[in-house]
Amino acid sequence: MIDNIQALRAVAALLVVFVHLDVFARALGLPTTGHGGVDLFFVISGFIMVHTTHVASRSEARAPIGPGAFMLNRLTRIAPIYWLLTLATFGVAWLAPRLMQATVADVEQLLLSLAFIPFRKSNGLVQPVLFVGWTLNFEMFFYALFALGLAFRDRRRGALVVVLALGALVTLGWWFRPENVQAAFYTRPIILEFAAGMGLAVIGSGARCSSALGRRAVGLSCAVALSAVAIVPVFYPTASRLLTHGLPALIVVACAIVLHNSGVRWSNRWLLALGNASYSLYLTHPFVTQATQKLGRSIGLSPVVALAGAGLTLILVSLVGVATHLWLEKPLTAFVKQRTQRLVASWAKTPVAPGYARVD
Repeated sequence: MIDNIQALRAVAALLVVFVHLDVFARALGLPTTGHGGVDLFFVISGFIMVHTTHVASRSEARAPIGPGAFMLNRLTRIAPIYWLLTLATFGVAWLAPRLMQATVADVEQLLLSLAFIPFRKSNGLVQPVLFVGWTLNFEMFFYALFALGLAFRDRRRGALVVVLALGALVTLGWWFRPENVQAAFYTRPIILEFAAGMGLAVIGSGARCSSALGRRAVGLSCAVALSAVAIVPVFYPTASRLLTHGLPALIVVACAIVLHNSGVRWSNRWLLALGNASYSLYLTHPFVTQATQKLGRSIGLSPVVALAGAGLTLILVSLVGVATHLWLEKPLTAFVKQRTQRLVASWAKTPVAPGYARVD
């Protein structure tokens, strides 16, 4: 585990929370910000996939993970808690539709959401039943491409093929401007952030600073880039997302890796706890933010109420995220992985391949 990356996961999740505190933000006269949290997640994802399957496996003398084992690992890690919360959201839309906006109790939309297939809602947005799951549609698509890259014996060549495939998809999208929802979705430039993270892992996994001055400079660069992730898009809302979100996100992750390799570790236990729970926090925070902001509206959104509400919401989001991670996500994932391992072993009539390892 790389502490600095876990800490950045916490930061990324909390940035996304700020996006969905828009009601409180408007009451305070502040712009909505935090969309760059998604870009941080995508760069981190590209880095971690290469780091755990290429770099760490070599340094720890582990057997290389194969495409099938990798996809099985990703599904058992990502799907169970997401499917459960998607079904819960569908249940709310069915039983209390007035609480929802564009989410409806439509079985076809539910099945598409569970299969990680993008579709367009009535509000024109391409979002699944649990609306924050649109990022998981990108993640699962990236994992499928990455699994194909793992079929190459030369892992660097496989990684290069994945990067080129991502670049080709964006080029095709730019050239043909497809109207099909899925084709347009999977050719968006944001997928290049996965490629950027992969490149960072291949090129810069071992980068470090030997001098104290150098470490301070890297730390300052990290702080400036992280500020840019949050602030620059506010002033340049129509500029390319790759420039306003993706580039500073890449710099933040690169600096975090260099600092980690240089012995500067962000090991605050609360920050790491949020980082470990970042997936649960990301999936559950809309339930909290929508509830507290509805309550705020009913009370009356004065600046004092909005400020207190925003602070309380951040605390509740963190508590719910950590509790969900510890009491639901971890036990559910462990149960599903155990059952899956037994099923695969029974099919093969041999022990599960040693490549079936944790990839976070």
